[in-house]
Amino acid sequence: LQGRLCWYFQTIARFSPLFSFLGLRPFLWRLCGCNLGKNVSIGWDVYFDVGNAKLITIEDDVWIASRALLLCHRRDMSLYYRDERYKNVPHLHLPIVLKKGCCVSMSAIIMPGVTIGEGAVVGAGSLVTKDVPAWTIAAGTPAKVIKELKKRGS
Repeated sequence: LQGRLCWYFQTIARFSPLFSFLGLRPFLWRLCGCNLGKNVSIGWDVYFDVGNAKLITIEDDVWIASRALLLCHRRDMSLYYRDERYKNVPHLHLPIVLKKGCCVSMSAIIMPGVTIGEGAVVGAGSLVTKDVPAWTIAAGTPAKVIKELKKRGS
């Protein structure tokens, strides 16, 4: 599906209580082109880059908390020069990958080209501009690894 229909579906997915209670947000994301695994949980008012939905891969058992933002495009600032119009700078379109079992906490922003590793947790309000390794907790603006997770009992 393309264009306005996907924007409509995204709006329904973000705000409709019906879709929240029935767990249908992932269904609408798939309709728009996102690649989603099993048991994906998506909170209220989560925005994804509708025009680049095919660049979003979310593996099994991922949790995305309310008000998170997933962006797959940004301006290519290496092509922006003094005395030129910002609006004429072309966009880079880069994938986002959320690996199995990771968590994107409330109001976190995931920028283009980022992979969140298996089991990793992104802290609330974080701005993720670089990959987050598996089994770590990353937080802050910009997000940095603040803890490596250990196996239980070790």
